[in-house]
Formats: sequence, structure tokens, C-alpha cells
Amino acid sequence: MTTKLFDLLFQNRALFQEVVPKNFFKKPHAELNLSAELINFLRKNPKLKLSAKDAINPYKCTQLVKKIHKEKGLVWSYGGYLENRSIALQNSYLKKTKCWLHLGIDINLPIGTPVQAAFNGIVYAADSDYPEEGGWGNYIILEHKIAGVKFYSIYGHLSKNCLADRDQTISSGEIIGLVGNQEENGFWFPHTHFQFISETEIKRAGNPFTLDGYGSEKDLPYLKENYPDPLVALPMGHKK
Repeated sequence: MTTKLFDLLFQNRALFQEVVPKNFFKKPHAELNLSAELINFLRKNPKLKLSAKDAINPYKCTQLVKKIHKEKGLVWSYGGYLENRSIALQNSYLKKTKCWLHLGIDINLPIGTPVQAAFNGIVYAADSDYPEEGGWGNYIILEHKIAGVKFYSIYGHLSKNCLADRDQTISSGEIIGLVGNQEENGFWFPHTHFQFISETEIKRAGNPFTLDGYGSEKDLPYLKENYPDPLVALPMGHKK
């Protein structure tokens, strides 16, 4: 059964813009389960003597992602909603919480790529959790409203050269940040994490720092309701 926020996003999907600049869609790209691709690559290349720990090393993982993209003839990729990353991220901070389900999509792009607002809104938060490892790095949260319903979108792992300020009004398609490097993005390989968040979850969290991009499988119905699939609204999710 679909949820209210999911339905709202789906019914109004024509209003949303891409998070990635239009010119990137002229370059080879695809939707990938990148965590599964990383594990498969490690298994297929035993001579490289790589391990699951390399999947959370920001520099080694960057090279792995580049190799996977090259192998598949891609410049960039996206995907990952509700992926179970218990194998790929088994050595990360998530081993304490066992929250392995990825609540947004990762858009795997080169450092410095512009990141655009998916929808009109107001900057709810523009901050950084540096030097926390495995965090958001520099991030922006936008507050949106459709038919009186508030919801939010988060753009994580950005450059410290933020292009938006708190309470600033943002237009759909406006550049709000750049993909950050490994030191400023929470110590991840270069990408931006994009997810929708319900008003219920924003209120429950209280502080943006307590929001996470992962959840527990036991909470799956709640997660689907409050963190709906971003591809239901983003144009890239409707292109054949």
C-alpha cells in the first residue's frame, strides 16, 4: 500500500527537476546497486587483495567506483533506495546500530559536479558534521510544501563551498552545492546522497544532526512511509 507522501510526490512528479545538470544526461549513465557491484568486483578480482574494508576507505572506494564505471562504460550512476548494505558497509559505523537499509539514492558523480534543487523550497539547514566519519559531511536540507503538506529533501556529501544559506528561498533546478571531496563529504567516495523526509521525521529528529541515511529492516513500513523512494518524483526515475 502506498503512503500519503509517496502519493503526493507521484501525483506531482511533473513539477520536479533533476538533481544532476542536464548535460550529464548526455553522458553514459545507469541505475546501479553500487554496494552489490562493489562486493562483486572484490570477489571477481582476488589478485588485487582487496577486502570489504576497502569499500569504506574513501580513496580506495573512489578507485573501485571508477573501475566499475569504466567496466560498464559509464561516466556516472545512481540508485540504492532501500539497498541492504550489511556486507559492503560491515566495517562502518552502522555495525553498532544494524541499520543497513539505505533511505535515499546515491548519485555517484565526479568531485565538483553541481547539485541542483529538485523542487522549490526554503533552506531549512545548511551545515556540516565534519570531522565525523561516515556522516553527511557538508549538507543542505530544503523544506517544501505541496497542497499544504510539508516535506523535506536532503543533499549530503557536498563541498564546503556551500552555495545556499539558511532561510534562503530556492527555485527548482537552482544549483545549491557541489559534490565534495573525500575530506569534506564525510569521508566517502565522491557522490551526493539525496532523500525525501516527512515532516513527522523532521519533528521527531529535532536536530538535523540526528537524521541518518540508514534504517533498520524491522522498521521497513515506517521507513517507506517517511522516507519514500526519491525516484518516484525525480525525472530520471521515469526515463526509459
